[in-house]
Amino acid sequence: MSNTDIITAIINIVLTGGLGVISYFLKRTMDRIDKCESDISKIKEDYITKEDFFREQGKTDRKLDRIMDILLEIKGGK
Repeated sequence: MSNTDIITAIINIVLTGGLGVISYFLKRTMDRIDKCESDISKIKEDYITKEDFFREQGKTDRKLDRIMDILLEIKGGK
């Protein structure tokens, strides 16, 4: 083998190794992005808006008020 063949082989090995490293990190990054996208879609499914929260909280407050009224009537009736 001549010097140019050895240099060419070394360059090919270095380029192949560099491409392998780049591919590894690119794949890892893409996997993380895919995981983040699936997490975001799950959050969107489970998310409740501020207005929905206040509306449901109001319903709960009204129910508790009715229970309190009933309890006060029972206590006052005895």
